[in-house]
Amino acid sequence: MPGQTLSQNQKPYLKIIQGKIVKSAKKGDLGAVLREYELPSGEKGSKWEIPYLNWTGVIKSIQFKDSEYGEMCNIELDDAYLQLNTASRYFQDFASKIFNADLSQPLLFHPYDMENETGKKVTGISMKQLGEKLKNYFYDFETKKNLHDFPEVDAKKALKKTYWKIYFAEVAEFLIEKVGELKFTAPTQAEAAEEAFEPTPDDLPF
Repeated sequence: MPGQTLSQNQKPYLKIIQGKIVKSAKKGDLGAVLREYELPSGEKGSKWEIPYLNWTGVIKSIQFKDSEYGEMCNIELDDAYLQLNTASRYFQDFASKIFNADLSQPLLFHPYDMENETGKKVTGISMKQLGEKLKNYFYDFETKKNLHDFPEVDAKKALKKTYWKIYFAEVAEFLIEKVGELKFTAPTQAEAAEEAFEPTPDDLPF
């Protein structure tokens, strides 16, 4: 029988696009769907991708890397790599819930991008472990108060639209620092995969 190529890294690379986990593919690949897009610059293009409703895996490591599209959070799972732009709602939601997880156990990631019953657009990641949804570690929905030193909104400055860009940048930096403190004991392939996991225009946080 034909020989099999030996590869040091066979894990797929995943991103979240429009509320779906996607893996790059080629035309004709099983399950591949053509997605057309338009960048803020007006440039248009298309890509073949395999979409997934959710993905389950154990986190092996989390690393951050600067790119031309912003700072990226590279999450190494036992069977894949998931990349999130740190300026995106997906990263904020992930980082706000990961502290309520048992990092030795599998997590189910289910992203969403939809309108709720009031017509407001909601974007984020639902995360489950042992069948239970993980709650926000930094916010108490009953008291409507932030927890664990999460950045507070300045009520006076919040009246200005320019303030929110500054505030969300502050939130991103806070969460990056906190996530960077997480400890993982499992062996990783993150360094070997770093060069292969280059960001693309899809990683823009909008």
